[in-house]
Amino acid sequence: MKKCIPVFLLALVLLASCAPVYVPNMRNSPMFTKGGEFQGSMQFGNGLDAQAALSITKHIGVIGNYSFADRTSYDADQEDEYHRHKLLEGGLGYFENDGNWCYEIFAGYGKGEGSSYADYEFWGTTSARATGKFERYFIQPAFGFNKKIMHFSFIPRVSVVNFTEFTTDATSIHLDKNAKVFLEPAFMGRINMMDNHLFFVFQAGIAVPASSNIYFEYRNVQLSTGIGFRFGGLKKETAGEPAK
Repeated sequence: MKKCIPVFLLALVLLASCAPVYVPNMRNSPMFTKGGEFQGSMQFGNGLDAQAALSITKHIGVIGNYSFADRTSYDADQEDEYHRHKLLEGGLGYFENDGNWCYEIFAGYGKGEGSSYADYEFWGTTSARATGKFERYFIQPAFGFNKKIMHFSFIPRVSVVNFTEFTTDATSIHLDKNAKVFLEPAFMGRINMMDNHLFFVFQAGIAVPASSNIYFEYRNVQLSTGIGFRFGGLKKETAGEPAK
């Protein structure tokens, strides 16, 4: 499959697959400051990423992610641009926030699928439009700097991706291959506005397989920008107030 050059960001020029079947979603790193905080955001880059997060207590939180893109309306002369993906997942985690510094770790599970036009080993040397279905497990630690106006977070996520089936219009193949491990570190920044109820977010990440025998195409660069909202958080607890 041909390679393309993505947008220029942070003075780095990186290569990414144009039509992969596995596209890592943007990292959901809420950097909670207290219990009872809810966040939601939408980011655009490799498609649409919708994210939500809720801190159930002052140390336990949940996250949910949905990622989607559809470029399947291209004609036969643009087969290399043919692409569609979707992913839905959730996670549970623990967080600590001590002054300006915070850390968190989430673990979760999701299912997704990706479609592209490529040479698949399952059909020899014949190129085909195919859809692969997969499940994914992830462990996502993060280390952040949590100021009132600016938030920064480094997120060294590890994902285990297991494709279970590939289909075309004519045939379907059920796979019995080992799951693949990806190292997916990313950097995220936020600018808070409207008394911390609104924020702009930007993110840059990469995906690096832990082994060389990857049998499917993947996007190795992820870039996004978007907007989000927050209810609760970033308020100092007064003396005598019960912890949330």
